[in-house]
Amino acid sequence: MKIFGIGLSRTGTTTLNHVLNQWGFNTIHYPNQNELWSNHNDGATDIPVIPVYKELDKKFTNSKFIYTIRDKEEWLNSIVPYLERKRNWTAMNNSSQVITRKKVFGTDFPSRFEAEIAWDKHEKDVKNYFTNRDNLCIINIVNGDSPKKLADFLGVNTSMKEFPNLNQLKKK
Repeated sequence: MKIFGIGLSRTGTTTLNHVLNQWGFNTIHYPNQNELWSNHNDGATDIPVIPVYKELDKKFTNSKFIYTIRDKEEWLNSIVPYLERKRNWTAMNNSSQVITRKKVFGTDFPSRFEAEIAWDKHEKDVKNYFTNRDNLCIINIVNGDSPKKLADFLGVNTSMKEFPNLNQLKKK
């Protein structure tokens, strides 16, 4: 069984991947193309998965998908400045990451309006694609869903009461 996190960046994807690894799954956070399509891991999380999750579903039958969400306004307040801070990072601007952001957002540095359109489009697409299927878990790690919801979906026994608070931006 493969596990794919199909939430947009800044929706708890780092925490999701950390917890999956803690639970014994070898998932890759922000995979490159080789890692994404490899048979040598248990899956992947974050934005590189989004443009190809339907193809991954077809290639890796019996996969499970985890759609991390959060309050949309909070997300918009997080994602736009987060990406804007990366504008001058050479490593972020000459790589497959730019191509991926363009696929998901329509541009490499989305405005608030463009990010909101991408959010709405992705949410509608995910919910339509997984209609009447049981291999999707929608979870709000950022705003307090229980790890038990995820553990039950994956068939994992855990005593974890709360998700760890990872990758939180520092407030100035």
